[in-house]
Amino acid sequence: ADLVEATGKYNLPVAVLSYPWLTKDHPDPRGANLARVARALKALLTSSYIPRLGVFWDFGSLHQHPDPPNGVVRTEEQNA
Repeated sequence: ADLVEATGKYNLPVAVLSYPWLTKDHPDPRGANLARVARALKALLTSSYIPRLGVFWDFGSLHQHPDPPNGVVRTEEQNA
């Protein structure tokens, strides 16, 4: 609801990013995709056409798979 309100009221464009994980443990272990995304977002935001941009990146925005051996567990709310 907050996103709908923000995008409608302020005309905020939203970029959605998703890609397959590069390894079974991490989507971008060396940060290569992060560097590419940072350059692309910087280029977009330096144009006068897009002064602000919302970004939904599934890895950072959604709960990921648990990894109990490394201490990463999900709560009951995350599993719901």
